[in-house]
Amino acid sequence: MGVLRMVVAYGLALVSAGAIVWCAVVARPVGGAQPSVIQTRIYPWQVSSVQRQPEVERQRVATTDIQVGPATRADLAGALQGRLDERQSQVKVTITHSLRMAEADQLVLTLRQGLDLPNAVQSFTDDGFGAIKINGVALAPTTRLAPRLSTFAGLTTVEFSVTLLRQLPRGEVLQLDFNAPLAKPLLVVTRTVTLTPVGWTVTGLQGVQPDDESRRRLQFTVGPNRVKLALAPSSFGYPDAEEHDDVSWGTALGILTAIVLLVLLLRSLGTVWWQRLANRELVVGLVLAAPTLLIPLFDPALAPISYVILFLALPALAVRHAARVVPTSPPWTTNDALGVTALGVVVGFGMLSWSWLHEQLPGPVLVATALAAAVAAAGSAVAFSADLGVPMVVVRLAALWAGAAVGLLALALWTRALLTGVYPPDSVRLVLGLFWSIIPIAVVAVATKGWSRVTVLVIVMVSLLVQGWPTEWLDAGSWSLPLPETLPTIGRFELTPLMRGVFGLLLLGFVLLVLRLRRLGDSVEAADGRTAAATMIIVLMVLYLTPRGTVTVADSQVPLPLLSITSIVAWVAARWLLARTHPPFTEPATPAEHRELVRGALHRRLLQISEQELYRLGRGRLGSGEMTLADFDRRRRDLERALHSDGRENAFGTAAACSPWHNGVTAFVICLLLSLPFLLVYGWPAGPDLSSFIFDSRYLLTLPAFGFLYGYFYSRLRGTQPMTKALHLMVAALITELSGYLPTLFQPDLGALDKVQVVAIVVGEVALVSLGLGLYWEWRIMHLAGEPWGRVRNVRSIRSLATPLIAIIIAFGTAAATTAAGQTVAHILQGTTQSP
Repeated sequence: MGVLRMVVAYGLALVSAGAIVWCAVVARPVGGAQPSVIQTRIYPWQVSSVQRQPEVERQRVATTDIQVGPATRADLAGALQGRLDERQSQVKVTITHSLRMAEADQLVLTLRQGLDLPNAVQSFTDDGFGAIKINGVALAPTTRLAPRLSTFAGLTTVEFSVTLLRQLPRGEVLQLDFNAPLAKPLLVVTRTVTLTPVGWTVTGLQGVQPDDESRRRLQFTVGPNRVKLALAPSSFGYPDAEEHDDVSWGTALGILTAIVLLVLLLRSLGTVWWQRLANRELVVGLVLAAPTLLIPLFDPALAPISYVILFLALPALAVRHAARVVPTSPPWTTNDALGVTALGVVVGFGMLSWSWLHEQLPGPVLVATALAAAVAAAGSAVAFSADLGVPMVVVRLAALWAGAAVGLLALALWTRALLTGVYPPDSVRLVLGLFWSIIPIAVVAVATKGWSRVTVLVIVMVSLLVQGWPTEWLDAGSWSLPLPETLPTIGRFELTPLMRGVFGLLLLGFVLLVLRLRRLGDSVEAADGRTAAATMIIVLMVLYLTPRGTVTVADSQVPLPLLSITSIVAWVAARWLLARTHPPFTEPATPAEHRELVRGALHRRLLQISEQELYRLGRGRLGSGEMTLADFDRRRRDLERALHSDGRENAFGTAAACSPWHNGVTAFVICLLLSLPFLLVYGWPAGPDLSSFIFDSRYLLTLPAFGFLYGYFYSRLRGTQPMTKALHLMVAALITELSGYLPTLFQPDLGALDKVQVVAIVVGEVALVSLGLGLYWEWRIMHLAGEPWGRVRNVRSIRSLATPLIAIIIAFGTAAATTAAGQTVAHILQGTTQSP
């Protein structure tokens, strides 16, 4: 490579880098160049400077009357019945805006021409008077009456009435936030607000001084500023101090659950895993990083540290671990690099379009700089690679460098917008989602001992779902300038990008546990190992970590915590089910061996039935002289000898020559299908992203997880037959499921009928799923052996039909209990009930 070509190559590279840096430096802050959306809206009172009437506009007088009181039955008739909870307070808030104007005011003519309902009325009141935000659960959509105009003595008055229905827990403070008017020019400079509370007492007023204040009335004058108002129930008594037990059962059970999970996790990994140096270094890195992810809970100002750890440090740690553990190198080619570059260019053009629309840089300057950076980068690549002598390679390198230049330019402008505080909000989640995807890509590569392009694409898509659903990404407003004021939550955690990433890591850990069960479950002997049992118990405990019937107990003195109790019960129940470490028989290795075992078991059953018939009929024949005692003893000894030589019946207690994983997945699917009808009771899961959706759908996976345990460890479960094992499974699952509702069952405020209905629905679901699984498993064992099911369950025998009939009766009983269930029972089962 000659000196001249080297100078040209480095010079073009500097030109490309200089163009990118220059754009980032001269880019204007977005907030100063882009007017807000509200300023571009044309309001009815906004006229040209020639048509304005300052003297007439100064005669406008605005008032706002607010009435707060309990909602009556008539008010709640149109409310969403599924949200009503008689244990909480229902509040009705009526807001009436009045505007008095001179009849010569141009706004009077506009209002008489009519406003579109309801959008134009909402924008008129919210932007002209200032939106009023009220906390609590909305029981019904906000309703607005049509504007009412009246004229008297040359003055015209227009009234806008708004009604809101809210539901709050007993004792919670009702908060009213009066936002400043957003419209320019202002409709009025000041207005008088009058509050009339019924059953509520004003406990806080911020942003203004009251003009008139009494027990039943509060009046103040507000300008273009924000005011906050707080009201408390007048009849609710707040205790000076809440009584607490000397022993914190919730904390104790939480610590116990954490210890059990940690011990089981160490056992599930095995000693071989811990002997590898790379694995021990990975654990040290994770232990050091874990506490930093909790920093925002204590000091939100230090949240950037957690973002750096989660989206930069942990991906780097995962890639380093994968590079040391995975035996093969990534099979990436130049075509893969070109594909990634093309995607980066598409995303870069999206960001450049945003910069142009919001005037971060003028359009011609932006286009010219992007072309200059791309052309200079491509020329530099050509100069550097000209000695290779392969034109196709040179062209590909030039395309890569040009695309990289466009991407870097977009990244530089995005960083500049990020530093000024005004940027497209979803762009941050996009970048964070891409960085977070590196973690599962590396983890899956370690788990599968290889790299795959399809796996990478799937993981990238899933990682974006962790940060939000496609409907949220593709929403037209999601790339607007203002950030959302409120974020969705899971429990008490706001779903910030950081929290979504943390929940994504928990979901990834759960998936790794399932993959480990898949790897361990390839052989029949795997079910005997302690590693598989520990991994299965961890899966159950994680699914039951938060119970389904979440009821806040305030007045009850029963010290039963809601968190971790079901997880502990699931651990005990699983250990009780897996009492036997090694089955007392040999598992069939092939379908032929399983077929021979089943046929031997059928033969043994035939001999047992023959022996029973001999004793039943022998009594009559001996008495009538049709059979001698010697003949009876001879036949009895022949049957006993045949039964003794036939050995022990074990065909229906084996894995049927199938792998534990295959049996587990089959049982999981059957239990899931049997549980699906109960979606009508528990409700369809929901969530703003993939992690929260799966978290909300955990009740769909708990009983199928018990079914997976049934199939995976079938030969180790208590019992010798499919139905006896299913009955043991029903006991374990029923105890675990009911443990989540113990606070509800011991709560004195709930009626006995509601408690009976809750227990009936839970028992019915568990019994139906368990008995259905047992019947299916019995049929499956016979089907795999090529034998008809009727040879073990005769439809003409009342005893054989007892179990199916019981399952049908339970199904009808559960359906009846579900139909008769009221709102309280529905709230308990869906985990939305709160006590006063």
